[in-house]
Amino acid sequence: MSKGETVTVAEVLDRIPIGAFHRRLLAICGSAWALDGMEVIIISFTLPVLIEAWTLSGLSAGLLGSASLMGMVLGNWGWGWYADRYGRQVAFQWTVLLYGVFTGLTALAVGFYSGFALRFLTGMGLGGALAVDTSYLSEHLPTDRRGRYLVYLDAFWPVGYVLAVVLAWVFLAALPSGGMIAVPVVGAVAGWRLLFAAAAFPALLVFVIRSQLRETPYYLARTGDVEGANERLAAIAEENGEEHAPPDVEGVESTAAASVSRLFAPDIRRQTLMIAAAWFAINFGYYGVFIWLPQTVGAAGVVGNVYGYFLLVGLVQFPGYFSAAYLVEKIGRKPTLGSYLVLSGVFTFVFATAMPGVSLFGLGLSGFWPFFGGLLAASFFSLGAWGAIYAYTPELFPTEARATGNGFAGGVGKIAAVIGPILADALVEVGYLAALVPLAIAFAAGGVVVLAFGRETRGEPLR
Repeated sequence: MSKGETVTVAEVLDRIPIGAFHRRLLAICGSAWALDGMEVIIISFTLPVLIEAWTLSGLSAGLLGSASLMGMVLGNWGWGWYADRYGRQVAFQWTVLLYGVFTGLTALAVGFYSGFALRFLTGMGLGGALAVDTSYLSEHLPTDRRGRYLVYLDAFWPVGYVLAVVLAWVFLAALPSGGMIAVPVVGAVAGWRLLFAAAAFPALLVFVIRSQLRETPYYLARTGDVEGANERLAAIAEENGEEHAPPDVEGVESTAAASVSRLFAPDIRRQTLMIAAAWFAINFGYYGVFIWLPQTVGAAGVVGNVYGYFLLVGLVQFPGYFSAAYLVEKIGRKPTLGSYLVLSGVFTFVFATAMPGVSLFGLGLSGFWPFFGGLLAASFFSLGAWGAIYAYTPELFPTEARATGNGFAGGVGKIAAVIGPILADALVEVGYLAALVPLAIAFAAGGVVVLAFGRETRGEPLR
């Protein structure tokens, strides 16, 4: 490219082939993502122990299990706005540090109130990291690989899930059995405390983010720092071994604070509402199923070693992500997300009908294989849908509102993530079919909304 040429950031990024820089960036962003997933899921394994240790009521247990999700609502909204106002890189640092430190401090909790407060603060960091991480990565990728790499990012989530299972396996000796919990102790310290202390190591990742990551060229150009954007693009090209004559990148100076009202401007209002509905549906269904999955599996009574079983559930998520990574570029974001959500609902319904004591129209789905197969398929498609929604969401919003839009949609989703487990816990008194069917319906309804009202973004440059 010639000096003096005036182009957009997207055009320059599209001219830089995928290389060492992008792989290094994915590794760093993916590590934060995996550790985020570990912190979210770990409460599923510690909650049964805490119920016994702190003599929690059903309501208190539900609130404690949802505390980090509640914090994620504020984290999504607040840190998304912060990243659009002050930059993605600095927001990324603070959110990772926040969730790492407060996870470790949870080891010092002495009861429901301190445990709830610390999990809530952990959630504020977790929610912020999710909103900022996708915005940061998306603003460094060429158009033809952006969707695939964003799905690859979310594929680090089951790495965190598996890590949570392994840590729980190491530090916790028992899950609920017949209403009795063996509270494990390692030396003179309860195992759950050591588990939270061990899970604090994500805070160390902040040193990698500070030393290895710089502000995105989109954000720099948007805020009027065209020289900084050019330097950033040149550095990316150099790391990938490409010759790069810095062009005159277009800069759109903006001193106005990021605002949620921008999300409801006429040009993007419909897509804001569509993607918020999709986020609500996927969170309602996923967390309703997976937060209480240890209890659901125990009630089904169809497996032996539950930790090994959960490892299988986590491992099947990887092909779900990889299939979505292929399809978002092959057929598009909209059909991939919509169809995966619908199929998540279908297979959640299948394993719900296989729970003990459920008889639906004489179908006779009870037993190990309908339950096991239905749950594995639901895990495959729901996590593939997660990958697709993270690829899709940043592309629906312009640069000045990208992190805010990510955060808004994610925050709406986390409201549903709080409601889903609480509703499921309340309805399980009626039966597991009654508890799981609303989750299946939510998945499917979200898919229908995406297919009916979504806008395809495959092949479009970021705005």
